[in-house]
Amino acid sequence: MKTELSLQFIAELSSNLGILAGQINKTLELLFVENCTIPFISRYRKEATGGLDEVQVNNIKEGYEEILEREKRRAFILETIDGMGKLTPELKKKIEAASKLNQLEDIYAPYKSKRKTKGQKAEEAGLLPLAIYLKETRDSKEDALKKAQEFINKDAGYATVEKAIEGAGHIIIEEIYNNIELKDDLRVDYWKNAVITSEKRKEAEKIEDYQKYQDYFEFSQNVSDLKDKKYAHRFLALRRGMLQEVLKVSVEVDKEKIIEQIYNRFFSDNSPSQEDFLRTCAKKAFSLHIHTGLELEIKSELKKESDVSAIDIFGVNLKNLLLQPYLGQRAVMGIDPGVRTGCKVAVIDKNGAFMEDTVIYPHAPKNDLAGTAHTIKTLVEKYNVEHIAIGNGTFGRETLQVVKQTLAHFKLNKVSPMLVNEDGASIYSASDIAREEFPNQDLTVRGAISIARRFQDPLAELVKIDPKSIGVGQYQHDVNQIKLKKSLGTVVENCVNFVGVDLNTASYSLLSFISGIGPALAKSIVKKRTQLGGFKVREELLEVTKFSKKVFEQSAGFLRIYAGENPLDQTSIHPERYQILLDWCAKNNLKITDLLENEDNIKRLETSHDLKQEIGEFTHADICKALRAPGQDPRTKFESFSYREDLTDINNVKLGEWYPGLVTNITQFGAFVDLGIKENGLVHISQMADQFVSNPLDVLKVGQEVKAKVIEVDLARKRIALSLKTDAEVNHDKGVSRHQGGGRRNDRSQHNQNNGGGYRPQQAPKGNNPFAGLKGLNLKGR
Repeated sequence: MKTELSLQFIAELSSNLGILAGQINKTLELLFVENCTIPFISRYRKEATGGLDEVQVNNIKEGYEEILEREKRRAFILETIDGMGKLTPELKKKIEAASKLNQLEDIYAPYKSKRKTKGQKAEEAGLLPLAIYLKETRDSKEDALKKAQEFINKDAGYATVEKAIEGAGHIIIEEIYNNIELKDDLRVDYWKNAVITSEKRKEAEKIEDYQKYQDYFEFSQNVSDLKDKKYAHRFLALRRGMLQEVLKVSVEVDKEKIIEQIYNRFFSDNSPSQEDFLRTCAKKAFSLHIHTGLELEIKSELKKESDVSAIDIFGVNLKNLLLQPYLGQRAVMGIDPGVRTGCKVAVIDKNGAFMEDTVIYPHAPKNDLAGTAHTIKTLVEKYNVEHIAIGNGTFGRETLQVVKQTLAHFKLNKVSPMLVNEDGASIYSASDIAREEFPNQDLTVRGAISIARRFQDPLAELVKIDPKSIGVGQYQHDVNQIKLKKSLGTVVENCVNFVGVDLNTASYSLLSFISGIGPALAKSIVKKRTQLGGFKVREELLEVTKFSKKVFEQSAGFLRIYAGENPLDQTSIHPERYQILLDWCAKNNLKITDLLENEDNIKRLETSHDLKQEIGEFTHADICKALRAPGQDPRTKFESFSYREDLTDINNVKLGEWYPGLVTNITQFGAFVDLGIKENGLVHISQMADQFVSNPLDVLKVGQEVKAKVIEVDLARKRIALSLKTDAEVNHDKGVSRHQGGGRRNDRSQHNQNNGGGYRPQQAPKGNNPFAGLKGLNLKGR
């Protein structure tokens, strides 16, 4: 870390990230020398990093790893070319001076082919002098032909003058397209002036659902625009259409202009007698090599940029989803709706422990409303259930109506029924984690338990599910899967550590995301917890098998013990600071318990200049904050949300009306909003605010409550267009209008499949009374 080369990397990172070199240097030491985790560094090493947050620390880590990969490639190229005996001092200097990976690849390109190129074969046949002659000569065509006769080489395959000149041309062509400076200049020109175009392939109509790409059948946009994050989704759509052989996607430039530039750059001073020949060389070098190479490079780079943008949005959505308001310690009944096979019911207590399960049959063909009502009433009273969470899948809203009517019938007014987004519940039900947790329950019961638990504490339950299955992403199957998994894993880890976990109740799945722990050690913690009957102090973690002092350092501050022996264990204060606080309390004739939630004593500590100097300003501020609210969850408490009760399906949606809703998913082109019916409405980016919006995440987040105006309804395609603008205009034309730039209809069709998003509990509108005809039945005696 202290080498000259490392300092060079640090300076490069500082320039790229806009972070001071000293902060980067210390962060890299913590990451790669002291082997600290990102959550630990961002929470407990603020003094060292200057207060960098987890995003900045992660950017430093990823940026440094990218540099290391580039340098690894540079070393490989140097070693390989040196092994060929072709590493001249000038070439070595060029390789060492290259600052970008694509520059290194341009330099290496002539050396990495295992097969000899046409130019190399011609050069070995002795045609290099002829190539030089043809580039520089002022002789006439006749004299040039006579000169070429000297280079006929039948044994090498150049038996005629024409073949010899053709071979010399191959040498010239390779000299052009291997010119690094030319490639760099054209690369800049392409990114500035090139245009991406797409058109429908002739055989496209043989592909199923080819029409969903109709907005790209005659499409064009500047490459520079597509590199912008707000348009990144368009390239992913283009690429998907290209891979499905529906679209032909090309990079277009003014080819004649570029060929002229190449000719003037290499041959402008040559004799007119060789102009046709040299222009042909320039044209072939461009068309067969330079353009195809830069086109592929641009498509690859746009794919990377689009991946980064899509993954970033997925990460922000996931973070907002995981950190949404939580219910806390209250008993919950979870219902996984079903029709013919019934609705699976499961009850969990205030700590999330599974208590009982059963099945109710409120829908056809059984229509057992009386039995359903009796079961719900019995379970509510038996377990003191305060909330009923109902999956929002098939017959979810109908099930909610039955539950609401049951509660009203028995005057159970303190019980609140809600719809909960069930995306991923089926994935969890069939997972190894679910089988380990509930080996004696079938898939459907596990699903009902998961629905109840995600309502009680969404973070604790959703970490058990692959983030891709939660439904808050965009083109998640098209982006780089390794990067997506790594990025989303980091998001989950940061969220879990931000909130912290109860060491004595957290599942091993939740514990595994704590800084420095992992799945194996998490299981060991749960095993030890069972043996001890619960941890009483954080230091008991050191008794866990393979729980080293280093792991303790990285994890202890995120593991909370409530009602334990040490009152500081319930806070986010790290144990490494306990003794300093004890010493300060002793000097001030106080006990640690005198600090907790005692504003007068906390203010004394807050104004202690000596203590602030000793532990640092950032740490001092964090300690004071923790003492004011020990054990406080940084998430906000759950608040009920209600939809308009007159809205039951898309046929009830009225143009020009305002409806309350919840944001369920955000993409680069807009946001999907749940209005309380099956179909989500779309707020296009152009309709998000009265002012211009360049990034939807600047104004909205998953789980946010909004009030949206219906501006378009397309009953045939089951689409609703919404606006958040105060002066939104209603479009009375049939169908959903397209927005400037194209691709909207395709965007919508691509994302209807994954716009579920939030788990946020939801109240459905009232429907017909399912208890009609039940009057007089003795439900109590059932």
